[in-house]
Amino acid sequence: MKSIILAVVLVVSAGISAHADNSVYRNVLKQPRGDTELNVDGQYCDQLLGPVKNGMSTSPQYKKCMLSRGWRYQYTTRERKAPEHTWIDPETGLTCHEILGGLGSACSNF
Repeated sequence: MKSIILAVVLVVSAGISAHADNSVYRNVLKQPRGDTELNVDGQYCDQLLGPVKNGMSTSPQYKKCMLSRGWRYQYTTRERKAPEHTWIDPETGLTCHEILGGLGSACSNF
């Protein structure tokens, strides 16, 4: 049977990150499975070992956990976001950036 290659996005940070990691796993069991099963197995390994963080390599322990659930690690792709456009507010001197898809702006010293 042809192996199914599936990608699962392991987004673990609640905040905005500079990139998103997509780990690709191949189903090694003889039965067809999809994203639902992959996500359930990924959550199991997340609870057991902790989630894979963006920008970090997938640990051998995590790969072994996923393999024990029938998923062989293939590779990870990284999507980089474009640098955020910022400017200095001339009235306050604070650094500003767009929010709400460009409908507003937020400024702060942080």
